[in-house]
Amino acid sequence: MTLLPSHFRDPSIRRRLLPLVITVFAASPLLSEQTTTDGQAGIATSPGPAARVKGAQPAPTAAPRASVDPQLERLAKVADKVLDQIQTEENALYSRLNYFEKPERLDPSSFASKDEIAQWQGVLQQLKEQNDKVAGLYANVSKDLDTALKSASASQEVAARFKQFILDGFPWDQIQRKKELISEFIEAHGKLLTFYEKNWGSWIKGSDPAKPEFTSASAASIYKRLRDKIVSTSDQIQKEYKAMSE
Repeated sequence: MTLLPSHFRDPSIRRRLLPLVITVFAASPLLSEQTTTDGQAGIATSPGPAARVKGAQPAPTAAPRASVDPQLERLAKVADKVLDQIQTEENALYSRLNYFEKPERLDPSSFASKDEIAQWQGVLQQLKEQNDKVAGLYANVSKDLDTALKSASASQEVAARFKQFILDGFPWDQIQRKKELISEFIEAHGKLLTFYEKNWGSWIKGSDPAKPEFTSASAASIYKRLRDKIVSTSDQIQKEYKAMSE
């Protein structure tokens, strides 16, 4: 079960996930094992659901206890900050990606001059840097969680298991594939912008606005190959994003 999708376009999704992580983690044997083996009341103020099932049943007059173990709340609070940063940068990446998924980016007639092409080459470089930044956050999330969780004043064993529980929720295969696809998308767009620059003025609007006509067959062939690559890669990226958010 994927508890922590890495595509956070909807902030409310991620905000509902950490409470779910706390609930599932508290209900698992992981926390109850720590409580049993440590034997200190300060580690868990009340037995988790799994422990209550195994133990003696409470007296009929006992009130149900719905509170969450305080150390899990502290761990979730600091982990939340790490996940917030990933969410913010993922949102920025997706927004920059959208700039290049618009139909006009594939229409050379939408560029007013070579200077405008140069400007878009700069925007494309920013997309590359953002993709690298997000990849770096995922690569360092284990270390970042270690640093954050140490400040929660929780049991080292519970903190380590809590961290692993979070990490196991990330769809790592999709994350890696998305990164690679966006890199391919950026490379293809870079080649297309260079093609526009080198072949400036060699096209005219055709009957189909999405398919400009070129003065040479070789130029038309190069354009079609790059355009098809960009469209195909864009579709694959969106499929990965969808898989990551399910």
